[in-house]
Amino acid sequence: MYAILCHPGHNRVYFEESKNFVLNELSIAAGRMSVKIQNIRLQNIAGIQYLIFEADEDLTAQDLKLLSQLSFIFALFKYDTHFFIPIELSAFGYVDQNISKILKYTGKTNEIFTRLLINIAVFSSDFSMTDTLKLLDPIAGKGTTLFEGLVCNYDVYGIEIGEKVVTEAYNFLKKFLEKEKYKHTVKLEKISGKNRLFTAHRYNITISKTKDAVKSKECREFEIISGNSFYANQLYKKNYFNFIVGDLPYGIQHSSVTNEKQSQFTRNPKELLISCLPVWKDLLIKNGIIVLSWNTFVLSRKELVKIFEDNGFDVFSGENYVFEHRVDQAINRDIIAAKKK
Repeated sequence: MYAILCHPGHNRVYFEESKNFVLNELSIAAGRMSVKIQNIRLQNIAGIQYLIFEADEDLTAQDLKLLSQLSFIFALFKYDTHFFIPIELSAFGYVDQNISKILKYTGKTNEIFTRLLINIAVFSSDFSMTDTLKLLDPIAGKGTTLFEGLVCNYDVYGIEIGEKVVTEAYNFLKKFLEKEKYKHTVKLEKISGKNRLFTAHRYNITISKTKDAVKSKECREFEIISGNSFYANQLYKKNYFNFIVGDLPYGIQHSSVTNEKQSQFTRNPKELLISCLPVWKDLLIKNGIIVLSWNTFVLSRKELVKIFEDNGFDVFSGENYVFEHRVDQAINRDIIAAKKK
């Protein structure tokens, strides 16, 4: 048997629902593991709660890498009824895992929840974790999804309407890379749509850990565009991304532009999706995964599922995909995951 000690911050994000969430996330991840795991359960041992599971054989290096990416994991043990044997987790993080915690601002999505969104997308997919995977957040804000995706060793791209927000995210990462002495190159570009229908600014950083990595082109891409997500399929090639992950506007704090007039804002996630989901779908490769969170107080799951299905997505269902939880008085948050047909 194996036992996982959950990160103490996990309970502060989800409260009582955290118990179900760790079960769900590991259950989804189990489908990607090389060994079969079963009897996933929570168990109280000497007053401490652990996530317990059984495996047919010893976990492989690839399995340990996958488990190390879980949003809630703090420590892993091999366990019998008398002994805990610590198992070292895989060295994890293309960049320092603390990067998402450093940049603080009002309305920021918690980095533990953001990692959960990314993991649901990755673990629900058929893509190999050894491939170079591309992730897009089309409602990127100041880039928490991008930073977490970069930690997970993905190429990350974002679109955000607010230019000030985008420049802050870009400047933050640039200073971080300089301080931590990562090799990186910067490319800034102004983009215009056909007949000047829109304008956008592209901020691209190519990141490498060492000089040798630069020579062998072992690098990661970070890119964020200040522009309207309605034009995403003119900013990127079709069939380009493995995953789309984002935190939809809650109808409270966040705003997004959904039409051709970049001056018009909406906080309604339904308007945003009806306008942009067909565009985002174009950007996903076949069997690509989209995972979004939203506020059920302003849009019901039934309505949301219909929007996705009408746009040619298969929505994941079942008890492993139940992540509804109360954030505050005005926000009851849930997650939807779907695959492009």
